[in-house]
Amino acid sequence: MLEVCRSASLLLGGPNIRRLGVTSALREEGRTSIALAMAVVQREDYGRRVALVDMDLENPALARRAGLEPWPGLAELTRREATMEEVLQPLSDGVLVVPSGVLAASAARTMTDIVKSDVLAELERHVDVVIADMPPLLGGGPGSAASRAFREILLVIRAGVTPVARIKEATDDLQVVPHVLLNDIHTSLPRWMRRLTGR
Repeated sequence: MLEVCRSASLLLGGPNIRRLGVTSALREEGRTSIALAMAVVQREDYGRRVALVDMDLENPALARRAGLEPWPGLAELTRREATMEEVLQPLSDGVLVVPSGVLAASAARTMTDIVKSDVLAELERHVDVVIADMPPLLGGGPGSAASRAFREILLVIRAGVTPVARIKEATDDLQVVPHVLLNDIHTSLPRWMRRLTGR
């Protein structure tokens, strides 16, 4: 998985990536694992300080997988109920996680507030790169709204499983052309990362 993410990272600009959204058409395509791996690549290959942000407000997974506190997080930061220092939790040397936090409104409303706010730009001032584990684009969630906050989107597709019609449907509303990563669910993640991703 890391080698695939290294190639994807190079295509996306390598050490020049500032903000990357990782999404999928549907759930269970491996997007959270890919977001984690992309963070590792940015740290290990380029020595960059990374903020890994859980934007999947309806089904957050990063904090749980990493054994971190689920809040305060992005929701509280957006509402100005927490500071940047309070929401940035260390995962490993140079990789920080911002959990989704606790919603005070619907996921759709909260995502709209996040996208309209300057919270992601504020995060960029604290780290070298922001990588977001976004919600899937289909399924009625706020994935499409989340995509508006990113100029670079990595679309994770489970190879041989995700129907082409669903991929087309997912990308129809995107404002940018996504980079596609075919996930065949094999892994070459470091041991500590496999523990986090359950692989």
